[in-house]
Amino acid sequence: MKKLNRILLIALALIMLLPSVISATVPYSTYTYSIDGEVLDSPDAYVPDQLVNSVSLGLDVKLKNPSDIESDEAGNLYITDKENNRVVVLDNYYEVKYIIDGFVNKHGVDDTFNGPNSSFVVDSGDFKGLYVCDTLNSRLLVFNQDNGEFIREISRPESELFDEKEGYAPVSCVVDKYGRIYVASNVTTQGVIVMTFQGEFINFIGAPKVTISALEALIQMISKSAADQLIFVPTAYNTLDLDKTTGEFVYATIMYSSKEDTDKQQAQLETKETDGSPVRLLNANGADIMNRNGFFAPSGEVAIDDTRVLTGSNAGAPTGPSEITDVASGPNGVWSIVDQKRSKIYTYDRDGNLLYIFGDKGSQLGNLTQAKAITYQGSNIIVLDVTTNSFTVYRRTEYAELLDEAIQLQNEREYDKAAEKWDEVLARNNNFDTAYVEKGKALYRNGNYEEAQQYFKNAFDVENYATVYKELRKQSMEKLFFPLIIGIIAIIWGISLVFKKAAKINKAAATKAGPKTFKEELTFGFHLMFHPFDGFWDLKHEKRGSVRASIIFIVATVVAFIYQSQGQGYYYNPQGTTGSVFGQIFSVLIPFALVIIANWCFTTLFDGEGSLKDIFIAVSYSLFPVPVLVIISTILTNFMVGTEGQITTMIVTVAYIWMGFLMILGLQVTHDYSSGKNILTVIATLVGMVFIMFIAVLFTSLLTKMSTFVTTIISELSYR
Repeated sequence: MKKLNRILLIALALIMLLPSVISATVPYSTYTYSIDGEVLDSPDAYVPDQLVNSVSLGLDVKLKNPSDIESDEAGNLYITDKENNRVVVLDNYYEVKYIIDGFVNKHGVDDTFNGPNSSFVVDSGDFKGLYVCDTLNSRLLVFNQDNGEFIREISRPESELFDEKEGYAPVSCVVDKYGRIYVASNVTTQGVIVMTFQGEFINFIGAPKVTISALEALIQMISKSAADQLIFVPTAYNTLDLDKTTGEFVYATIMYSSKEDTDKQQAQLETKETDGSPVRLLNANGADIMNRNGFFAPSGEVAIDDTRVLTGSNAGAPTGPSEITDVASGPNGVWSIVDQKRSKIYTYDRDGNLLYIFGDKGSQLGNLTQAKAITYQGSNIIVLDVTTNSFTVYRRTEYAELLDEAIQLQNEREYDKAAEKWDEVLARNNNFDTAYVEKGKALYRNGNYEEAQQYFKNAFDVENYATVYKELRKQSMEKLFFPLIIGIIAIIWGISLVFKKAAKINKAAATKAGPKTFKEELTFGFHLMFHPFDGFWDLKHEKRGSVRASIIFIVATVVAFIYQSQGQGYYYNPQGTTGSVFGQIFSVLIPFALVIIANWCFTTLFDGEGSLKDIFIAVSYSLFPVPVLVIISTILTNFMVGTEGQITTMIVTVAYIWMGFLMILGLQVTHDYSSGKNILTVIATLVGMVFIMFIAVLFTSLLTKMSTFVTTIISELSYR
């Protein structure tokens, strides 16, 4: 009996736990992206809490094609029920408070909406009210948000700047803390309309740029076709939302349709340019002030084409740029956009860092069919599904709470506490590169440079790493100023000694009769670098060089490139990738051999005086600047970051130019050619190198096919 009771108690406990287990299961994955575009799985940031539809609301007339959902500070929701020409207002428990489906207008006449598209709520102050975009009636209507009573009507603004032929169909509006009204009209392509609180026109802001080719511009000028004229019309904004942290900046979204525009949208993911961005943050002057400091521009999905492998949480996802239908400003500068193509929500901080992505298409609780609008209800996220005429409530998890707390502390400049919170975030998600970056920033602002540097390295964030490195380098230089000066002087003095010693050896060897020593043959490279005409003459006629010294120069070049592939500083090789030793050897030997063989073939036909050995020695000695300068530039990469890298690039460029100059002069002197004839043979040599490579590839391909054929024959015979 006791055993039976124990079993019943265990079963009862399991049954009680079952609902929480089920509710904890979500039908989608949450993920972010690494700095190199790799999908990184993340703990759930938001989980579906409930689905609200017409039945659960107890509506006699069901929602039909709802186009927008908004919330106020009290958590009340305002659903713009487009096809039913009404606004349904809910309290924070999702119970119907009232419905606006008719009103008495300013003339005392009964009136109704006609295709309302969205609404906006001002909670307090002189501008308090519910603003509704009555789209097909070309007006804004203002109601008392507490009871739905009509207050006033704002008609189409009048201005010389507003073309009378251009329509006016307000689809989205916001009111800033100064009472300025911003309106997006889906038939107005001059930008966002800005009006005073009384409805007087101020200006247009943020007009999307249109860039066309010279041919398209010509067509635009000469074409009388209205269709051709509309091809180049800018795209209108489709939704607006007010930045809650400032109360004065406006988020605006654009859904591009033309291939040119979607190509720009795709390109700006990495370039982070305003042009092509589907979401912008506009100030009162229309300038896009959005921070795009994340790994990718805040534009929705990153893995948008087949060139970026769609794996992990994003496997099988639709391709192409995101189709942004709405934007919502949340607490602490966090904001979200919704992609109707994928039915996913993308959330960013005010610096443009991607925090998390969640959602998917489907019929389970939490999945959506066609996401249309999004809003924040406190910490909850509400997403409207236009196809199912419902909205889903997503509840923030403990993980997202930690993120929000870390961001809030960072915004309040409590960097010590923020760093602790980022540690808690990383304890739950050590794949989150943005957390490493933000933790590094918090440490940097507190002066913990070395620790911050390590966090930036963990996220492969080379730009922030460079900022911290410069501070550490500055501190080191201040502490070791005099030793550094002494070290630099010692290096310069040592280099001058090497050149003096080489000059002394070369001078003695020039008057020395008989064969040269190996040291003299190697040292001659210093003379040849700065005196190429005399140097190459002596190299051939005075036998100042040799094959054994040439081999040393080739080996030194190979070693220099191996060192370059493995010894670069972190900023220039954050992933720590290294080329294979054999790869570096072949990258030097193959071009080297092609030059010698191709040049010997052509100069034999054009009466060149140099033998194959002479060409080999001349080309080998021409390599001498490359290992010297490549090694110097590689060493410098360990001390230079950012734009300073142009110095190392310049050094390597000088090495290649110097080598090419020496090689051309060396071949001219070796074959005793005039300048014109030498240039022709150099061009012929380059063509010959391409031809030899083509023959080699063709021969290799032929051998491969023959080998496959023989293998197939043998295999067939073995089965018979």
